[in-house]
Amino acid sequence: MEHFAFIICSQDDARYRRCLQYLQALERPDVQMEVLRVASRHSIAAAYNRAMERSAATYKVYLHDDVFILNRHFCRDVLKIFRADPSIGLIGMCGCKKIPPGGMWWEGKSYGKVSHGDPPRVLLFNQPAGLYEVVQAVDGLLMVTRYDVPWREDIIDGFHFYDLSQCLEFARRGYRVVVPRQEEPWCYHRSPGRIDAEYERLRQVFLREYAEELSGNQVG
Repeated sequence: MEHFAFIICSQDDARYRRCLQYLQALERPDVQMEVLRVASRHSIAAAYNRAMERSAATYKVYLHDDVFILNRHFCRDVLKIFRADPSIGLIGMCGCKKIPPGGMWWEGKSYGKVSHGDPPRVLLFNQPAGLYEVVQAVDGLLMVTRYDVPWREDIIDGFHFYDLSQCLEFARRGYRVVVPRQEEPWCYHRSPGRIDAEYERLRQVFLREYAEELSGNQVG
């Protein structure tokens, strides 16, 4: 039986309960599921590391408490992708083929689909031609891993760029990052997102740490 851990970063009881309702509605044939709630006022990477160390699950789903999984066959569809290629280490809902030099993934050629905002609207990027598209990075609204790779809390000490950092840490270990083909969005992300001073500080940290990986990338 495959073992999934859903790791929810949450400090809001109402959002956590709603997120949990969607998880409880998932179909789970031959799947063991556990839910871990983590919270941090300083670093999402540190919170995710604590949860990763606590869980023995092979498949870990890291998500925000304002992300609601709409695809009731989520576990089955995730397993289908991972079983297609053992080098696939991480799945996200949307991401970019190459991270633009400025570090803002949506400015590059992007793939995926997600229901987003309040009221919700579908953000549609390029659609993978096959089961999935290999990308360099995905958005952190929901990330599914098959291998345990430490989150870089030593450098990403806040709530931005932990996702792109983690994707490049997987790549450094030889694993691939992919976005699935979605006929309908697998998730609804209620957050509108924000760019603030903290975002800019961590963007510069990210660009310095991964300068080599980004050096050959072009927008598009």
